[in-house]
Amino acid sequence: MSSDNTEPKKALKEAGFTQPVLSFWPGRSVHQMLQGHVCINWLLSYNKGLEDQFFLNAVLNILKQKENLIFYGAGSLCRYFFELCPELSKLVHFIVDDDPLKLGQIIARKKIISINSLENNSHSIFIASTLYLQSTHMSKKAAKIMPSSNIISLNSLLKEMPLEHIPEKAYREHENTIYPIDIPEISFKQNLDFILLDVPPRFLCMMPNGLGSVHNILKKTSITFQTVDLDLIFYHRYHSHRILDGMKEIITTGGYVMQTDPWGVSTVEDEWSNPAAMSYFDNDFTEIIDKLVAAKPKILGFSLHATNLDLTKNIVTRIKLLLPEIVIVVGGYDCVNPELGPNLFSDFDYMVIFEAETSLGGLVEKLAAGEKPRNLPGIISKFDRPELPFIPAPLVQDLDSIDFPHYEWTDISLYKNYNGYQLTPIVLSRGCKWSKCTFCAERFDFRKRSATNVADEIEWLVSKGCSLFHFNDSDLSGDPQTVKTLCEEIIKRDIKGISLVGQLRVQKGYTLEYFEILYKAGFKNLRYGIDGWSKNALKLHKKGYTIQMIEEVLRYTKLAGIYVTINLVIGIPHETNADVDEAIENMIKNKGNFDAIENLNTLILSTGGLYREHPEKYGIKFRRKKEEIDKKFPKSVPESLWYSVDPYIDQDVRVNWLNKIVAAAQREGIGIGNYASWKVEKLQV
Repeated sequence: MSSDNTEPKKALKEAGFTQPVLSFWPGRSVHQMLQGHVCINWLLSYNKGLEDQFFLNAVLNILKQKENLIFYGAGSLCRYFFELCPELSKLVHFIVDDDPLKLGQIIARKKIISINSLENNSHSIFIASTLYLQSTHMSKKAAKIMPSSNIISLNSLLKEMPLEHIPEKAYREHENTIYPIDIPEISFKQNLDFILLDVPPRFLCMMPNGLGSVHNILKKTSITFQTVDLDLIFYHRYHSHRILDGMKEIITTGGYVMQTDPWGVSTVEDEWSNPAAMSYFDNDFTEIIDKLVAAKPKILGFSLHATNLDLTKNIVTRIKLLLPEIVIVVGGYDCVNPELGPNLFSDFDYMVIFEAETSLGGLVEKLAAGEKPRNLPGIISKFDRPELPFIPAPLVQDLDSIDFPHYEWTDISLYKNYNGYQLTPIVLSRGCKWSKCTFCAERFDFRKRSATNVADEIEWLVSKGCSLFHFNDSDLSGDPQTVKTLCEEIIKRDIKGISLVGQLRVQKGYTLEYFEILYKAGFKNLRYGIDGWSKNALKLHKKGYTIQMIEEVLRYTKLAGIYVTINLVIGIPHETNADVDEAIENMIKNKGNFDAIENLNTLILSTGGLYREHPEKYGIKFRRKKEEIDKKFPKSVPESLWYSVDPYIDQDVRVNWLNKIVAAAQREGIGIGNYASWKVEKLQV
């Protein structure tokens, strides 16, 4: 049956059908389809039963045809195989393993030796492992050490085996997955000037365009460097093990049951801050440290973002103990100003503040030459003279002069979730032209790329297989004409099969024709930061538009065929219960002009926003000393530690208002997106 016929599959199960139900793949035989559903980790029960004996005998009959047979891996599969098939000992010349603790042990009268001790002769090397990652690593290592040898795995043997010899228990239900794929090894080049790392977790389906920008900066220098995305490796190691090894649950050695997807929107914050969950990756982090120490770079650079601060600190602490002279350089989304950055992450020698194009290159050139510069524009360091003020680095005004990321360090196709979902980031502008919204921390100088430059990037990414693009701009509609020109350029170039997603600001000048052009170019989904949907709330937010303008823009966008979502922010200072009632009325009145609430949140007192910078101006009070809060919570103030007056609004009030909006939306059949649902659920705790 075809792969999307889930109802017939469900009906067969409900009727008691227990045999494998296959999806039809054109051009593939039944044998090939069955092989695609075999989980090699389920082939054996290790109970010395007839089914295990039958299967291993089938494997043995194939191995008898191989010359100069070597068993690579002295684990449970190897020992079990020799136990059930004693004649195997006559075929096997050597048993090899990588574990020093196993070397010298005896299996079937054969001493276990290191694979490195073998001469590069022609052998048939059987990979004695049922685990995907382990067998893949062993296969690569064997091929590297003995390139003239024939590498044999259980997966390859299944292709030579009659279907009736494959145990029925090994067939797993078909899952929409990209695996198996070629996962990069954790590998660092020796004695480089600079190694740039991105540490997990990050949403893998979204390529790290910030890391790509830093990579491009380093390319323009004279230093030797390497970029390694550790998040990509961790993600695919975890999910390929979970899926290909048939792990219904992944349990750490300490007994903690991991979430199905630790990178998921609803799990990432809790899972990666939980030491019990992080223990699962202990071996991976040890591998990183060992290989970095062996590589001995002069400088180690990290791209910081909200979720990876703890893990980055862990690596820095461990590497500094072993390489005390190494220089640590950090930057990224959490290094936007000189006060916030060091409070969020203190384990650095140099921190690049805000954009890096005009500051990072000169810094790394000096560091690679052995200098210890201080008080550089756009840089803070532990070597700075504290009496001198921080000087921002100049910002690049011509964004077209900056090459867009090409992600040369890996295969772009690897930036997909385990189920194949990929959301490619794109940026038309930097900063925000409006920069007046009271709650927002993204109030930076607005600059934009040309439409042709962005179209060039989209066209290149499409050639690499990308099709779904998300504009990460703070203010995509800072210049609405450039957005329109970009869409006209996409249409002119006949770039088809793409979907564009972004957030626009409500403003004057939009027409139905404008949105029809956007739709034709690929904008199938647009989001609006309505934030406050009452006259008073819009004024308090300093949004610069009216209720009537909101209604008009939503109607035009929806009429053009675009899927429309909105954001709402609840509980800003001086908002009233009547404002919330008015917002609900407007939401219901316009429910035919938008599809869902994408983000629904209570006000966050973020650093960089006017509410955090001037709390007294807006009637905001704190339950602790402000100096203590600023030091302990540099990024945002916990909801429980602040309230506003005239009228009195604390987190209980804010959550009650939020629940009131949710109840009205549910009652009226207004959709609430996955992210908004997760935020609402989290705020109830």
